[in-house]
Amino acid sequence: MKIAVGIIVAVAVVAGAAVTGVVLMGGDDSPQAGQNRDTPGDSGDPSGDPSEDPTEEPTDEPTRPNDPDDPRQGVLQRPDPVIAPDWQVQTLENRHIAFDVPPDEWTVNSEGTTFGYEDEREGAEEGDILVAMSGVATYMDGWCADAEYGVSSRAMAGTKGAQGATNTAEAAENEAMNWVLGGYDQHQRGTFEMSEPEEFESDHGISGHLVTATVRDVPEDEEDPNPCGQTDGKVYAVSYLDLNNDMATWVLVADAGVEDELPDETIEQIMSSLRPYPLETEQS
Repeated sequence: MKIAVGIIVAVAVVAGAAVTGVVLMGGDDSPQAGQNRDTPGDSGDPSGDPSEDPTEEPTDEPTRPNDPDDPRQGVLQRPDPVIAPDWQVQTLENRHIAFDVPPDEWTVNSEGTTFGYEDEREGAEEGDILVAMSGVATYMDGWCADAEYGVSSRAMAGTKGAQGATNTAEAAENEAMNWVLGGYDQHQRGTFEMSEPEEFESDHGISGHLVTATVRDVPEDEEDPNPCGQTDGKVYAVSYLDLNNDMATWVLVADAGVEDELPDETIEQIMSSLRPYPLETEQS
């Protein structure tokens, strides 16, 4: 399978959703459908054609060179966990963020690996990416032995840019909607609900807006059934201004209504750990 930008991909059933997800090795989070407002019940074009309104271009660069042999680059000190000593830390330097995930059943991935969902709506070309993010930690990798290409997870959390929005409240709404529909209900046949934006401040210095979204009762696709089964989905989106005053959004996507669902209490702990990275003292 080929991606429009020529990145080789491995296909994955990310978060156990009804659609196929992709893992872009060495990619970036910029490939994305337009951050349209075509939710169930809206008056806009329900097809949400991504080609009509591309909203994001890769405008921000990493804060230091990518060449590991460059002696001027220096080495960033990996931050310690703030929730508990045995928790793991996921970072994303170019979005200036770090967060903790539990020690068990979570996998921390490299910053250069991008996770996303392929666009499977009518009119989309093979390999089109609907939404994508980087610096991703995944929960319960490999839970479904029957997943296509042997890859599956129950949840994932990572970060992406939000240049298409005018403020953090709008950005959080856009991403919550895009990820829950992109991951679980691209054809918008289920029941979609989204919260109003609320002000958010973590325990460690990230502030902005939080929006949650859910989708449930999505019918199984009889022509192309998901080998891991259809599930409900939930998304938490936190949009913030990073250390460069650029807008970004941290997103957690998870299966819902399943026995091993990621508990809301754990999600709240993870969100409380969101913090700026690298700190100014680390960049000096």
